Amino acid sequence: MFTSLTYSKHAPEGTATSGKALFMLLKAFVGTGVVFLPRSFASGGLILSICLMIVIASICSLSFHILIKAQQSVGGSYGEVARTLYGNWLYHLIDFFLCISQMVFVASYLIFISENIGLAVQTLNHCVTPFDARHYIWVVLIVVIPITWIRKIAKLSYLAIIADIFILFGLACVVYFSSTAIVSQRGPGPNLKFVDSSSFGLMIGTAVFSFEGIGMVVPIVEGMKEPHNFGSVLLLGMVICTSIFVFIGSIGYIAYGDRTQASVVANMPREPLSITVQLLYSLAMILSSPFMLYPPLTIIEHALFKKHRSDRTHLRYKWLENFTRSLIPLTCAAISFGVGADGLDKFVSLVGSIACMPLCFIFPGMFHYKITRSSFAKFCDVILILWGVGIEAYTLYININSWIAITPPSSSTSITNNSNVNQCIN
Repeated sequence: MFTSLTYSKHAPEGTATSGKALFMLLKAFVGTGVVFLPRSFASGGLILSICLMIVIASICSLSFHILIKAQQSVGGSYGEVARTLYGNWLYHLIDFFLCISQMVFVASYLIFISENIGLAVQTLNHCVTPFDARHYIWVVLIVVIPITWIRKIAKLSYLAIIADIFILFGLACVVYFSSTAIVSQRGPGPNLKFVDSSSFGLMIGTAVFSFEGIGMVVPIVEGMKEPHNFGSVLLLGMVICTSIFVFIGSIGYIAYGDRTQASVVANMPREPLSITVQLLYSLAMILSSPFMLYPPLTIIEHALFKKHRSDRTHLRYKWLENFTRSLIPLTCAAISFGVGADGLDKFVSLVGSIACMPLCFIFPGMFHYKITRSSFAKFCDVILILWGVGIEAYTLYININSWIAITPPSSSTSITNNSNVNQCIN
C-alpha cells in the first residue's frame, strides 16, 4: 500500500490495543452494506441467502487469515506483500483495486447519506422538498473533506467508536420497525421467497460488499500494539459481523417482502424515531467515510509526493497534499451523484463483484501459495483462487445483465414510493 518511505509518516505506530482494533474492524465491516442486505435477501430468497452469507463469511475469514499470515511472513502492507512475492505489476494492480474499492464504498455511503437526509428534511419540512436529495452529497463533503486531512489511522479510532454506536442504535431501530411491521401485518411481507435461483448472483455481490473492510485489515494489524493477537480479534469480529448480517438481512426481508427497498432504512414509517435513525445513521457514515478512504488517500498521496518526502514539513507541500486528499472524496461524490438512489442496489452488487472479490479471495490465495510449503495448503489456495475467479465472472455477468435488461419498475419501488406519497398526503 505504501513503501517504507511513506510508512514512517502514514502508518500507525503500533499503539492500538486489541479492543480498539476490534472496534476498528467492526467499523470497517459494519457500514452501509448491512442495510442493503434485506434487499439482497429478496434477490436470493430467505433460506438460500442465509446459507450463502454463512458460506461467504467463512471463506472471507479464511482469506483474511491467510492474508495476515502472508503479511506477517513477508512484512509490509497489502501491496508490499504483492511486490515482494510477485513483483511491481501485482503491487500496482492491488493498489488500483484498493483505491477503486474503497472509493466506491464511500460513493455508496454518500448516496445513502443524501437519501436519508433528503427523507428527513422532507418529513420535517411538511413534505416540501427544497431540491433533489442527491444534492445533499455536496453538503456532506464540507464535513468529510477536513477529516481526510488526518494522517494517522489511530487518530480516527475514536470517530470509528462513535460511528459504531450510532450504527448499532440504527440497527436496533431497524429491528424494532421490522418487528413492528411483522406484528401489525400478522406475518411476513408479501411474496416472500425461500429460494430465488434467477437472481441470487446479485445477493452474492452484495454479501461480499458487506465485508467491505478488506482494505483496512492490514493497516489495522500494523497499528496494533500486539499484532500476534489479531487472529483472535479477527475471529471474534467475523462472528459478530456475520451474526448481525444474517439477522438484519432476514428480519428486514421477512418484514417487507418484495417491498424491501435498496436500503431497508427507507422502508421505515415517517415518524420522529425513524427520522432520528436516518440522521444518526447518516452521521455515522459521514464519520466512517474518511476511515474507509484511508487506503486510497495514502496510496495516491505517496504516488504523487514521494519525491518530496524531505520537504514534507513545508507548509506548501502539506497543503498540496491536503488538496489532493480533498479531490478524492470529491471524485466519490461525483460518482454517487451520477449513479443516484435508483441504481443503488445494483451498484453495490457491482462493486462487490469487480473490486471486492479479487481482494477478498484471489490475491490472498496467490500470496499464501507462494509462502507455504504444504502441498495440501497450496491445493486449497488454488481452489480459493479458482473460486474467486469463477464467482466474480458469474456475479459480474448477472449484474451487467440486470443493468442492461429493459424491465418495468419493480413493484417494491413503486409500492414504497406510493407509501411515502400517502404519508405526505396524510
